[in-house]
Amino acid sequence: MKILKDAYVLTFNRNNDFGRYSLLINENKITDMADSTPKGAGKVAKWVELHANTAEIINCSDKIIMPPLVNACLRSEGSLLHYLLKRRHYEKAEDDLCTDLIFNYLYQELPGDEIQKDLSNIYAYSFSRSLKSGAAYMNEFSLRKDMNHLGPITNVVNKTGQSVSVCYPIKQDVNTIRDYKYLDPSVYITQENLLTVFDISGITELKNHNLRNLYLEVAVNKEVTDQFRQNFHKSVISLFDEYGLIDSHTSLINPLYLDYSDMKIIKERKANIIICPRDLNYFTSRYFPIDDYIGHGIDFSIATGWLGEDILKDMRLFRNKYRELNLSSAALLDSITRTPHALYFDTNADGDNSYRIDINKPANFAFVDLSDTRFQFFPEDFTYESVCDFIVDNLTSYNFSDMMLNGEFKIRNSSLLYDDENSIINNINQTRERLYKTGKYEELKKKQRSREISEKLDMTGRTDEEIKMFSEKEDFDERSESIRNTADGEETENREEFRIKTKMPAFRQKKTPGQRSLFEEFEQVSIIQSEEFQDTPMLNLLAADPDSGKEVEDDIIQARIVDETIIKRLSNEKKSDKPQKPVNTESKIELPKNVKLKFGDD
Repeated sequence: MKILKDAYVLTFNRNNDFGRYSLLINENKITDMADSTPKGAGKVAKWVELHANTAEIINCSDKIIMPPLVNACLRSEGSLLHYLLKRRHYEKAEDDLCTDLIFNYLYQELPGDEIQKDLSNIYAYSFSRSLKSGAAYMNEFSLRKDMNHLGPITNVVNKTGQSVSVCYPIKQDVNTIRDYKYLDPSVYITQENLLTVFDISGITELKNHNLRNLYLEVAVNKEVTDQFRQNFHKSVISLFDEYGLIDSHTSLINPLYLDYSDMKIIKERKANIIICPRDLNYFTSRYFPIDDYIGHGIDFSIATGWLGEDILKDMRLFRNKYRELNLSSAALLDSITRTPHALYFDTNADGDNSYRIDINKPANFAFVDLSDTRFQFFPEDFTYESVCDFIVDNLTSYNFSDMMLNGEFKIRNSSLLYDDENSIINNINQTRERLYKTGKYEELKKKQRSREISEKLDMTGRTDEEIKMFSEKEDFDERSESIRNTADGEETENREEFRIKTKMPAFRQKKTPGQRSLFEEFEQVSIIQSEEFQDTPMLNLLAADPDSGKEVEDDIIQARIVDETIIKRLSNEKKSDKPQKPVNTESKIELPKNVKLKFGDD
């Protein structure tokens, strides 16, 4: 039993009450509540008197207590890979060799205990970080094609106490749903161009066997979306709707290419969308039509996705990017709390929302610490709306100090109680190094740096021999480094070495089509040159040889010769352009012998 005294409580009840309350926790539920009035103070004194020997009394006068956050789309692998994924265009994901290699390692059913250890480390780190960030409810998305990740997720969830729904694109069967029902397995559809009618029929059968949620990461790529329309002669939303798969338990993740007929179907079937602002910001430059979804009354949730780390920061990123919509702070806070919880985790048949702080409700709390001098809050006269403004404007994951799930503290004073945090960090660092080695991250990074250096070199005035010498020098440096590593006992592996090719084209200044460079050499066939002009030595105005031993007087004499030649050529052209005097051609005209001139009438 626990007594939480004098906390600022954001209840999320029907009236959106906010104020100072004391809470009596018995096992995993809220047994009673008392406000800050004299009557409430008397009730708290009675609690202390009755349970002084059995209850833990905790002073929460410098805490805000609120229900935990809900992350509608968490990708634990992204917690390690978001630095590699940054600034990669969403529609050309296959171009990133490094990420593909790592994905092929993570998402393959590989033999041995090493991959299982890596999966355990990834989920232990990701879920613990989410819990310390205030999130107790999560939809975990994975691109794995097997069930090897369900065991590690189960082990972590048993420690953290979080509520997790595992969403993955495997062709599940009824046995999978039955064996892992506690993880609420859900179907996750991506790459709609690979779908067949048989696949859609299988999903329909699972839906009829109590598969609750369906997640569609479709309409995110224009090429794929158009290909689907060509194959089925309709949009993916229309086809899924014909099979009865679009309803209130259907969620679309970052749908970029939906038309108004699709939005109409989503609205009528009461489906919803999940928005990952950081993914949209880095993966595509296309405008996300959130105003159309809001205008149609479609519910939306904000989540971290691949690249997000802090759901509160992602919420502010969304607000700032779509500031012209003038969304209220209460609506934004609902998108990471009440709305996704009601859609994905509230399974009460009577429709009574459990996501609130009230009597006989689960004791699931997130504690915001107000004791830091850098984070002051004076909410005595605050309303619910003003408290939402404060949370949306200022709160980050670092402001959560405690987490209580089912009446038990999982985090206390910013420290994990269920596991050793240093051990989690050490294990995930080992996995990160192994993934970088598997994906050849350091090697590709070194090659990229070499390319950037070579692109900065101006090779315009270099000959093939000089370029070859430069390439051989780079090759020699790499061989020397390899020999040194071998001498030190380090393992070396054969790999393709980066070098500048001997027939590397000269770097030229970029110019738009139709633009002619002032220093561009004209083709021989385009201009007819006189013999004198061809004999004239040509000057390269851009080439300067600092090692040349020619005297300045020689350069001046040569320049004078060139000037005189040019002047002489120009004077000849002027003479040829002068109009010639008319010549009397009468005496020179000769008529044929059989032609007679006729003057006047005969």
